[in-house]
Amino acid sequence: MNPSGRSILTNEPIQLSPTYAWRGYLGGAELRTFRNEPGTTDDHFPEDWLASTVRARNGENQQSADEGLSKVMVDGEAMLLTDLIAMNPQWFWGKQTPPVGALGQTGVLIKLLDSSVRLHLQAHPDKKFVAEHFGGNAGKTECWYILAVRENDAFVYLGFQHAPTQNEWARMVREQDLDGMRACFEKIPVKPGDCLMVPAGVPHAIGEGVFMIELQEPTDWVVRCEFSAGGHVLPHDARFMGLELEDVLPLFDYKEYALDTVYKELLQLPDVLRKSASFVEERIIDLKHQSFFRLRRLYGTGPAEWQGGEPMVLIALKGSGQLNGAAVSAGETWLLPGAVSEWKWTDVSRHWNFLLAQPPVQ
Repeated sequence: MNPSGRSILTNEPIQLSPTYAWRGYLGGAELRTFRNEPGTTDDHFPEDWLASTVRARNGENQQSADEGLSKVMVDGEAMLLTDLIAMNPQWFWGKQTPPVGALGQTGVLIKLLDSSVRLHLQAHPDKKFVAEHFGGNAGKTECWYILAVRENDAFVYLGFQHAPTQNEWARMVREQDLDGMRACFEKIPVKPGDCLMVPAGVPHAIGEGVFMIELQEPTDWVVRCEFSAGGHVLPHDARFMGLELEDVLPLFDYKEYALDTVYKELLQLPDVLRKSASFVEERIIDLKHQSFFRLRRLYGTGPAEWQGGEPMVLIALKGSGQLNGAAVSAGETWLLPGAVSEWKWTDVSRHWNFLLAQPPVQ
């Protein structure tokens, strides 16, 4: 195998096979239906990590040493995407500047996430907290793009609508006062097409029956305030990232997020970038958040084209077509390397719709 050879330097995208990661909650049935896979049973593999260069942190439930890392086919053989990028950085990044000190990394973690149960109440550390406690260079700000919901009353928790003090929150977590913790939140309805930012520190939980794309800083750090969910009890090390409750209390955002504040500050409204007779291109994530990650949506009824020169992950939601000669159908995900200067979408079905997820702007 020659990782720097002809096969990866063509103008074709690389199809991404699923990279399922074990999680402590149940889900995945809708995800596998979307992926056109047989079997629709919920289990502990509710997430598919796309073009991932991040290892899953699963402790005693770790499935393998490389769990979470995506593999791609090169000259008929599978290799880790981290190795491929490290050996061919210009092929992957194109004209974009890679993150400092991120050899073999993409600078973003993109997931398909399907929850059949409500997830733990939780929050994520920011870059400063991770640097001080773990020596890392990224926190875990994230965003949610809703693909589908199992029930009409689907919801998320996002920010404290009835904010406790730090001492009050500490008591609730320590005593596992579940009613008290949940009373700090109001349900925020979500529907397909909604996109919400989740800044580091903001407490949150994904409700049951929500299938989404989650973009986040490239880490797997999380503080979980409920110690059991979906029948799985978290060991101590999985609750506070191996730290103690007192260590992680300062990372929470104790601001009161009224519902109108959530919609004003965290809901992302699409911005039309281009519109032609055959397709529309929209920016989903506001410019002020693009130091974390980027997301665009393209949809239409005919051919389309867009500039390359930087890496992207295409998530096909509806329809089919040819992308620089490769046949693409709904439910597939593709890595678009930065070495390709232009992408052409042709021979399309009547109606098509896909998303382009990207690393942050440096």
